[in-house]
Amino acid sequence: MRSSITEVIREMVQGSGKPAKALARELDKPYSTFMRELQSSDRNAKFGVEMLLPLMQACASIMPLRYLASRMGCRVVSLESGSPEKSSIHEELLDSYDAIAHYHRAIRSQEPLERVAELREQVIRQVQKDFVAYRQEIAAPQA
Repeated sequence: MRSSITEVIREMVQGSGKPAKALARELDKPYSTFMRELQSSDRNAKFGVEMLLPLMQACASIMPLRYLASRMGCRVVSLESGSPEKSSIHEELLDSYDAIAHYHRAIRSQEPLERVAELREQVIRQVQKDFVAYRQEIAAPQA
């Protein structure tokens, strides 16, 4: 388990698929300053809280939000309701089965808590899609 928010932010940056120089430009920060702020050992340069949301948006990740929420005994729930992507409810249910299987494998493999939390959220989103597909299916004959 990561021991600091700085480690989570650094992992998010590394896993974003974007070069750190591009992220620094998006944040309007000099690259060297940005890199110093991501180093937990550099006590003179810390990443400011006001920059966290823009960085999460640039990385398309909510890892730090999940980290902070989990430390407070909470979880992050997406406001997006989700909509079915498959042509039938049966196909949606198969996706849920796959998502749950990945989640259970991650737990059995003792993957990092943040990764397991991410997979849990995927399961929740998938189950929401199942529900919407089911609701649409039972409403269709009545229409």
